[in-house]
Amino acid sequence: MTLTDNTGQTLSVCFAISGLNTGGGIERHVRDLARGLVNADCSVTILAHESYRSLFENSIEFRTIRFDRWRFSPFLLREFTKHVLKVNPSIVHAHGRKAAQVVSLTRKKFPSRCVLTVHNLNIKSQLYENFDTIIAVSPAVARRVDHPHVQTILNGCS
Repeated sequence: MTLTDNTGQTLSVCFAISGLNTGGGIERHVRDLARGLVNADCSVTILAHESYRSLFENSIEFRTIRFDRWRFSPFLLREFTKHVLKVNPSIVHAHGRKAAQVVSLTRKKFPSRCVLTVHNLNIKSQLYENFDTIIAVSPAVARRVDHPHVQTILNGCS
């Protein structure tokens, strides 16, 4: 089964993961989701700090982004945009507060659809409006997300 975007092209997903790899839920969630998409013949690219590299097999493209910088850093925003434009994914999928902010600040510079997975409620709600779809990891999180396109995908069910 090959997943395609709305133009019939093979689906290409670029995950943006902020922060350092702490071995928690976001890391496991993205790793499992990326593996599933590759198994469905999708193209997957990870944009994350170098500390995440060991989580992903060679079938998943990994590009290092220094997410340890200030979220409003023009260097971070330019580097992120450059990578997204080079990958040209169907979807940019953000995980984590800083990744949400970076995607929100740069999204007008690339044509990709943007998805945010909300793992907890520490993300400022005004960021939601800059995403096409919000995924909540539990019904409790979904109830607190004010967005017209919110879906619940339970943690561990990616």
